[in-house]
Amino acid sequence: MTEIIIEGSSFVLLVKNLKQTVEFYSDLGFKYEAIGDKVLHHHVSRGKLTLILIEAKQEDEVNPISSRYEEQYFDVYCYTNAVDLIAQEVMDKNISIIRNPNYTNHWSEFTFRDLNGYQITVGGGIVNKELIS
Repeated sequence: MTEIIIEGSSFVLLVKNLKQTVEFYSDLGFKYEAIGDKVLHHHVSRGKLTLILIEAKQEDEVNPISSRYEEQYFDVYCYTNAVDLIAQEVMDKNISIIRNPNYTNHWSEFTFRDLNGYQITVGGGIVNKELIS
């Protein structure tokens, strides 16, 4: 019997300004692509993560779950082998960090906020083991 493996995932995010959001993620190393004929989809992708961006008709329609429930600290969770390197990229771009990087032998993660208020958590391993306290 063949094992079924899911190779990646996509998340649909309703955004306030499509152009600015594409620029934000492009600055973080995401590739941009417009896909579709009848319904145009705007994708930003990095590795196996794809965010499908749809511009809201009204700005108040953009309401990330993390802004509604304090205990829900992320809207999108990403897995990587280099949390420390991505955290440094985010810090170098002066993007708002919501939860500072926590580096451990077992699991490391941090959370940043994009310009639409979505909180993106990046978790997994790190490259620079000297960061573990």
